[in-house]
Amino acid sequence: MGLDKWDMALETGFIDGLLDKGLTVAEKLDHVNPRDPSEYIGTSPQDGFYMHGINLEDLDFIRSDIKAPTLLTYQILDFSKTGLSVVAYLRMVDIKAMKVLTSGMIQVGESVSFPAEKEINAFNDAYDIVKNIGDLPTSVFGKDVTLGLLNSDILNITGAYKNAPSKKAMAIENGIITGLIHNQKYKDNEPVIMEKTAGFKLKYPPVYNSIVFNTSPILYEEWSEFLAETNCSVLMMYRYIPDNGLYLKLIDTKSNGRILYSRAFVFNGRTDEGIIENHNIVAEQFKANVNIGLLKDKKILILDGDKQAVESQTYFQTQPSFNEMNLSIEEGMMTALVDEKVSIYEKLKTLYLKRPWMYNEKIFNLNPLYLDDWSQLKEFGVETLVVYNNLIPYEQLSSTSPDYKKVAIGVRIIDINTGDILDVSELTNLN
Repeated sequence: MGLDKWDMALETGFIDGLLDKGLTVAEKLDHVNPRDPSEYIGTSPQDGFYMHGINLEDLDFIRSDIKAPTLLTYQILDFSKTGLSVVAYLRMVDIKAMKVLTSGMIQVGESVSFPAEKEINAFNDAYDIVKNIGDLPTSVFGKDVTLGLLNSDILNITGAYKNAPSKKAMAIENGIITGLIHNQKYKDNEPVIMEKTAGFKLKYPPVYNSIVFNTSPILYEEWSEFLAETNCSVLMMYRYIPDNGLYLKLIDTKSNGRILYSRAFVFNGRTDEGIIENHNIVAEQFKANVNIGLLKDKKILILDGDKQAVESQTYFQTQPSFNEMNLSIEEGMMTALVDEKVSIYEKLKTLYLKRPWMYNEKIFNLNPLYLDDWSQLKEFGVETLVVYNNLIPYEQLSSTSPDYKKVAIGVRIIDINTGDILDVSELTNLN
């Protein structure tokens, strides 16, 4: 396993510190094993990133036989024998409720290796943003809340992670968890963050080229199924965008996936003129130009119309190459609707699009949804459609292209009870 006397010394130091704080530390016997990686790595369907690593049955043994109600896990991010320096991440878990009690990163000494510096910076970037968010809903910090985290990356496009799981990716999630615990709204004696153990199953990747863009990567067809499998009443989905910032979304799984919070953040001390900026432009333009009154007290589904209705074959060929900017445009609309207290729901069910041959010998510009009639959408809990057409092909542009920072979107609102178009507007920064 590559462990030696230095690892023993480090763990002894942790134990010594815990004892100094008046805590009781149980000696480990031979009944606790690491979790079998095949339970959560390389599975079909795929599991979400960063699942708990201790054998789940052994957790019951720790609690019942060893009589230890909490588990302290730690990760060594960096260690120098010559410089006698160490950087470690620690997390304490209530193993009965499987809630994270506390979380943090510690550093002893000055020297840090270059690879570890990247991980530490990623941790601090995420931590600084989340710790300082002032408008998180108070409801997600209630004592009965169970909050799970999922790195969404670009799963909503391809069903696969763009950035392979890594120590840096772990550091980002650790930073988010620690930032939440240190957020001003967090209550120290009422932990809410769940340790991920099971149930975070992801949709099969091939389905993404047939369904509505930006559908949730969660496998299940009903949020009640996700709740039953994970015991998470709130799901925080996040996307770490290098050189740009962090996108966060909070979903109420007990309320059919209602989006409670949506916001994009620039890394502290930096400016962004790309993905985060366009997200914010879309949010402000949507609030200013779309008739929000038509959406109040309605259940909304956002649909990317793009070229689907007029160049269907081209759409299905280019959709797999969509990127974070394509997601950010739609998420900007979500942010606007949440800000305006409009009920917007995370797309979970597999709602299919018309295939190219279905447009043959039909009238021009059909709605792209594969439906026989509008009433079928009611099964998805939808009352009003917000259909948008993005006129800038971000998937064909590099991030240095001037057009990459432009916004040109057409929006129409459709009442699914009648099929009537209620409003048409545009969102743009080209003026």
